[in-house]
Amino acid sequence: MTQFYQLGGAEKLDVDLAVNLNKRGLHVDILSMYSADSLAVMEAKKGLLLKGIPSVDFLGLNLGPSIMSVCKSIYKLRKSIQLEKYDIVVTSMVPPAIIASWAVKGTQARQVAGLHQVFNKTRDKSRHYKLWMLSAKFNRQIRYYAITEYVAKSWNSFSNTPPQHVRKIYNSISDDYFDVALDQSCIRKEVGIPEGTKLAIYVGRLAAYKGIDTIFDALFPVLKKQNLVLLYVGRPDFFVKGTKEMLQNIQDRIINEDLGHKVKFLPHRDDIPQLMASSDVLVHPSRMEGFGLTLVEAMAAGLPIVASNVEAIPEVLSGTNSLMVQPDDPKSLREMVLVTLNLPAHDLKLCIEKGRSRSKNFQSNTRADQLLKLFEDVVCSDF
Repeated sequence: MTQFYQLGGAEKLDVDLAVNLNKRGLHVDILSMYSADSLAVMEAKKGLLLKGIPSVDFLGLNLGPSIMSVCKSIYKLRKSIQLEKYDIVVTSMVPPAIIASWAVKGTQARQVAGLHQVFNKTRDKSRHYKLWMLSAKFNRQIRYYAITEYVAKSWNSFSNTPPQHVRKIYNSISDDYFDVALDQSCIRKEVGIPEGTKLAIYVGRLAAYKGIDTIFDALFPVLKKQNLVLLYVGRPDFFVKGTKEMLQNIQDRIINEDLGHKVKFLPHRDDIPQLMASSDVLVHPSRMEGFGLTLVEAMAAGLPIVASNVEAIPEVLSGTNSLMVQPDDPKSLREMVLVTLNLPAHDLKLCIEKGRSRSKNFQSNTRADQLLKLFEDVVCSDF
């Protein structure tokens, strides 16, 4: 079960896994929680069928669904499980995990729930999470995978799930990042970066908790003084509280200080590997992070990193020369970005080599192998 259009990180991973496993001879269908209510959705469905997905279906929910519509979706999924004789229902986000946990009860299917976020008892108090706890508690046919050891431990503490029921399986990135075909001058020219300019890039959702304001606050004092451009790449996530106001504040300051040529915003693009390989440093000062796919993508593309030392980021960057600072510390972030931009050639080469070596732990076939082993163990286990 996944939302396969307007993909976020977890949803994209679900789709990539489904395509990979079907190529290996397994039968893996995709089911979306939502409705086939637009041409874009139907085009996305057509694309998945062309990639070898046997079936793409919809539960028909709207955003903010009523209890009655959720119950209907549980019934529909349950009937689908029984009709198609599915062995495993895989979810990666909390809402579909809740639906699946009730739908599999009393059927032959088992549920594998992906844990793609850090769970925190102080932070996560909504009814949304309480319902997830209740659903998980009464479902003995469920096992979990966590995208980092940090996430696994946070879930064990949050839910009192036995550690043996949670397996660590790292996220993966596209093979495109490991072998980037690059014409740096062409990419930079296309996005309006003058020749010889240093380029600091942020890639990901433009959301308040990602620290996008910290990047601006950090580099604001040096943007006019240095031959430096800041590039944000990603879509705004206005569902996250504070994002709209934060982005408006940044835009106002850009206009007031005449920094339009120094700070640029691009929507999501299909050439992210090339953009990363054409940049000089990835800046990722997130305030919370269960993994950070963009970190691995940058390492594979040969891009040095400055990130916040928070939650799972140190685990993902383990063994590299990436620099980390505390979140919400613009001064330290600025200092580390400037250090990275001025690395001697030997130190830069070593930083890139260590990053590329670390990134090989996050390849798509490795993740598919590990998840397939988990699915086999779950099917064969005595619950």
